[in-house]
Amino acid sequence: MAAESRIGTKLRAYCSSCRGDRNCEIKGHHREWGDDARNGYQWDTNWYLLVCCGCDHVFAQSVSTNSEDYYQEYDYQGEVITVHEETIRSWPAKSKRERPDWLGHNGVETNIDNVDALDSSLAELYGALDHDLNVLAAIGIRTSFDIAAEVLGVDSSKPFQKKLDEMVAKNLIRDSEREHLDILIDAGSASAHRGWKPSLSDLDTLMDTLESFIYDAFVLPARKEAAAAKIAKIKARVPPKQKKAKPKTEASKTNGKDDHSAASPPQSKQATL
Repeated sequence: MAAESRIGTKLRAYCSSCRGDRNCEIKGHHREWGDDARNGYQWDTNWYLLVCCGCDHVFAQSVSTNSEDYYQEYDYQGEVITVHEETIRSWPAKSKRERPDWLGHNGVETNIDNVDALDSSLAELYGALDHDLNVLAAIGIRTSFDIAAEVLGVDSSKPFQKKLDEMVAKNLIRDSEREHLDILIDAGSASAHRGWKPSLSDLDTLMDTLESFIYDAFVLPARKEAAAAKIAKIKARVPPKQKKAKPKTEASKTNGKDDHSAASPPQSKQATL
């Protein structure tokens, strides 16, 4: 049986560029299906090449169902109907964590030089999160922190504990942050060396810590510097206050009259003959 082509029709799908469900035009469609007659198992997968109608982003998506994953509900007539659960996968993958506003296509918003390695590490880290690679994401969190510390001038040859000591001494982090970063480092080490697989909730907490550290160390100083430059330009455009002449006091007026009288020549008196 030939599969019905859906090319040219519309499909509601998540656009990773718009970051939301959008109407998408189907540019390519391929269907695969099959069954296991002995076990009574059936499966069906539709592959789509989609173009977002909102931003023209091109991506691929698969929608799969099978005879084992379903639930039942009532229709509007009160009849029981079977609804098969859909498994949807997209390429590029749907974002599992929103990127912060200071992390754009050009990397971290900062005035610090030589952050290319940090930008690359963060790009791979968010990619691991999007694709549910939890162990690699935990290792990537530790790696991104390590790269960020080196960019800030911390000796890369030191063990992690010594790096944290140096960062506290240089006022790059506060004592209260040290404990959280220590846990972040140990979590990455546990995934790399002790077989620990964190949950998505665990990764969210670790990412909060990493993003907070990067914001305070890289982004906030740049934003403060930019704000200072803007306020300096405004200050240069604001006209200065005009100095007002001091009003004469009553004492100065009286003194002025007295001075004038004293300066006038005395009236000559006519001699009496």
